[in-house]
Amino acid sequence: MESILDIIYIPLAWIFKLCYTLVNNYGLAIILFAFIAKLLMLPLGIKGEKGRLKMQAVQPKVNALQQKYKGDTKNPKYSEELQQIYSEEGYNPMSGCLPTLIQLPIILGLWNAIRRPLTYIVGLNKITNFAIVNILKDLGISKIVDALGSTDLGNLDAVTKWLQTNEIRVAQALNDSNVLDSVKTGLEGYAEKYPDAGFITNVSTLNLNFLGLDLGMTPTEYINEAGTVFTWAVLLPIISGLTSFLLSFLTQKFNAQPSPDGKKNGMNLLMYTMPLLSLWLAFSFQTGVGIYWIASNVLAIGQIFLLRAIVKPPKEKEKPQKEVKLNYNQIEKMKRMEKEREMQDAIEVSEEEQKNG
Repeated sequence: MESILDIIYIPLAWIFKLCYTLVNNYGLAIILFAFIAKLLMLPLGIKGEKGRLKMQAVQPKVNALQQKYKGDTKNPKYSEELQQIYSEEGYNPMSGCLPTLIQLPIILGLWNAIRRPLTYIVGLNKITNFAIVNILKDLGISKIVDALGSTDLGNLDAVTKWLQTNEIRVAQALNDSNVLDSVKTGLEGYAEKYPDAGFITNVSTLNLNFLGLDLGMTPTEYINEAGTVFTWAVLLPIISGLTSFLLSFLTQKFNAQPSPDGKKNGMNLLMYTMPLLSLWLAFSFQTGVGIYWIASNVLAIGQIFLLRAIVKPPKEKEKPQKEVKLNYNQIEKMKRMEKEREMQDAIEVSEEEQKNG
């Protein structure tokens, strides 16, 4: 176990490997994996949505309290009254944070599994991946040599760190049958020289072709090869950015909390920074990563509408009716009406007796 997060990473990697085994295509496996991950996190999403709706119901009272103690929110009475509001409404302000905090390591696990197919799908260990990179460097595979830059190939930790964002690139290089044969031969030499090191010589390739794209290449590499920006690969970062913007827009529209002045607090900065980040990541990393971002964004948009359909806002508590105080005239009127009803009842009884007599 490399880190404590492997408790999350390894089970997710098993699921990702199962997805690839089922569809035998890296792009389809990413989409299926993203869908399964959303299903697994749906209970957390429901819990978070319930907390958000409850916060929206409580927020007007909180805003009124803030206005009452405007400029004096450090007053102990403010804290006491705030806690009283939370207690009366049955709301825990930490309840909305917990689902988000739990999802963070899961999202990192998804990201980690997708970026490292040689480790999690092919099943290669750290020392074997280290040897493969050195063999590819010795073979003069230009895309690997260029990407390595100044990485110290004699340092296991340095190469392992480089592989965290470049395993897809290495998997792409192994799709060349001649390169794969050379790598296998080289690994056999490592295994003979270091029999106790645990080198894996049975290396298999991955199907990285999806929608006519090689998911081991970056959009930038496609642009350089084509000599123009008008390539199919460029659409992936653009779609990634647009779906991220739509997700941020819908999140802001539905999740914004009302402020004391009655307006909704927005997340304008987040609405623009996240799409830009998504656009940059999809351009910088291999197209397989772009496929994941698009699939994840589309599924997240669908989840927003699903949660709104299945999670209903909490019902408002019925306020106890205040006792109505009557004035003198109203009391006297009620007495007269009561006497009139009694007289009317007496007349009806008398008439009934006469008929029967």
